[in-house]
Amino acid sequence: MSKIKFYLFTDSEKDHRIRRFREESAKKNIDFQIVNLYKIVIQDNQIIDQEGNVLKIKKNDITWILANVSTGYVVSKFLKDRNIQVWPNFEAVAFADKFITNSFFSGIQVPTPKTVFINSYHMDDIIKAIGGFPCIIKKNISTVGKYVEIVKSEKEVLQFIKNTFEIASKNILPNNRISFMLQEFVKEAKGTDYRVLCLDGKILGVIKRTAKSGFKSNISLGGTAKQIPLPEKIKKYTKKILKKGDIFYAGIDFIKKGNEYLAIEVNTSAQFKGFEQATNINVAEKIINKLIEKN
Repeated sequence: MSKIKFYLFTDSEKDHRIRRFREESAKKNIDFQIVNLYKIVIQDNQIIDQEGNVLKIKKNDITWILANVSTGYVVSKFLKDRNIQVWPNFEAVAFADKFITNSFFSGIQVPTPKTVFINSYHMDDIIKAIGGFPCIIKKNISTVGKYVEIVKSEKEVLQFIKNTFEIASKNILPNNRISFMLQEFVKEAKGTDYRVLCLDGKILGVIKRTAKSGFKSNISLGGTAKQIPLPEKIKKYTKKILKKGDIFYAGIDFIKKGNEYLAIEVNTSAQFKGFEQATNINVAEKIINKLIEKN
């Protein structure tokens, strides 16, 4: 077998995951190449990188996409059609949409907050369905806590949508699909959630994340993390999600409401900086080992 190469498609090199993948690749004598997803040319049967070189990706190489999901979808499909394994794989891309993910939870009877898709500017019935204001508005495709806010009136809902479209209009990419959802605000969660990191059908561990302020507990926004024993209900729901979703790698997030845990997200390209720091588990190494094993 020829030497394995790790191609990482991304739009920024300022990411903990990239540094860790580079470090672990070096330990295994795996060539590591960053490919700028926004500077490649996809033409006919080839991908040309930012240096003008044709990428000669082999079936036993590792490919990982960390960037805009719309562009990543195109690359994922291109590689899948050529029998090259890529992550997030083509089937996993759907989990980038928060509403589709919420619908998936409901469909497999995993508890999740009341959620509605915004399909009209007439809000009365939509707001009533989730119990009224205040509630959470989310752009259906977003990461690291962006485009997620508490809204207290219909006016704030419409302003959030307007502001999001204004920001998106400055984006040079035309394929950034935009839609929104409203979700019940679980006040008792108090800026705390539970991130379960999973790999190849197994649970690596769970961390409790707490917001520095407000309700967003993302580590990238200043939240703190600590490892906790795996609650039995979270274990049960996570195993069902992994099985029904056929998920290879993901961070699955839960919040607590009373004695119940509610699933809120499946992040199939999850950050793992806070998890590695809190647990001392070498996530990057485990991912690479699994991908080599599967190749």
